[in-house]
Amino acid sequence: MMGQKLLASLLISCVFLGSSAVWAADLETNMKTLAKSTKAFAEAKDTANAKQQLVVMREAAVSSKQYLPHKLEGLPSGNVQVKEYQAGLDQLVAEIDKVTALVEQGQLDQAKTEAMNLVKIRNENHKKFR
Repeated sequence: MMGQKLLASLLISCVFLGSSAVWAADLETNMKTLAKSTKAFAEAKDTANAKQQLVVMREAAVSSKQYLPHKLEGLPSGNVQVKEYQAGLDQLVAEIDKVTALVEQGQLDQAKTEAMNLVKIRNENHKKFR
C-alpha cells in the first residue's frame, strides 16, 4: 500500500516536472515538421505533392499555437510578447493558405515564389522568439 502511494506520488511529480519539457518538445517537433515540409514543398514536382506538404505545414503551424517557446514560458496569455508570437503564427497560417490557393489554381511556380514569404516570416519570428 505504501509502495503504491509512493509510486503514484512519483508519477504525478514526473508529469508536472516533465510537462514543460514535453510542451517544448512538441513545439520543436512542429517546427521541424514545418522545416521539412517547406523544403519538400520547394522540391515538389506536381500540385498533389505540393498541396500535401502545405496541409502538413498548416497543421504544424496551427498546432504550434498551443505551445510557447522557452523564451516566453510562464508569461500570461495577455502578455504583449505572447500575443506577438501568436500573431506570427497567424501570419504564417495566412501565408500557407495563400500559397495553397495558388496551388489549387494550378499555379505551382507562382506558389513556390509566394512561399518565399514563409521563410521570411519564419526568420522574422525566430529573431524575436527563439
